[in-house]
Amino acid sequence: MYTPIEWQDEYSVGVKELDDQHKILLDFINTLLKEQVNEYNAAQLSESVSSLIHYAYVHFATEERYLAQTPFPDLKQHILEHVDSIMKTLELSLKVKEGTKNNRLELLEYLKGWYSSHVLGIDRLYIPLLQANGIK
Repeated sequence: MYTPIEWQDEYSVGVKELDDQHKILLDFINTLLKEQVNEYNAAQLSESVSSLIHYAYVHFATEERYLAQTPFPDLKQHILEHVDSIMKTLELSLKVKEGTKNNRLELLEYLKGWYSSHVLGIDRLYIPLLQANGIK
């Protein structure tokens, strides 16, 4: 069953542009969940995943630009986690093209989990530095 991920205030990192981008990423993931959870459509899935990945690149570049303005000690690791998430999404989307429902569900579950671990996990680490450097 499709259960959308609802934006909550606890997802905020305190920077309007990043919060807006996180909301857009959430919309992409919710759209994928809605489109794919019941009926497999390879063309639609491929287009939606490509759009999500493209936007993730935009978001990651923005986030990395903000972090580069601070003395964030784990910037290199943060960038590697961004690359890993893109690679994992690509890997799972290729498996989905094999056509099994389990592969499709694995991708959808990964994206849901990734969103939470990204926004409620690693992104929490940079909030104090952004605030200390007056980045809103």
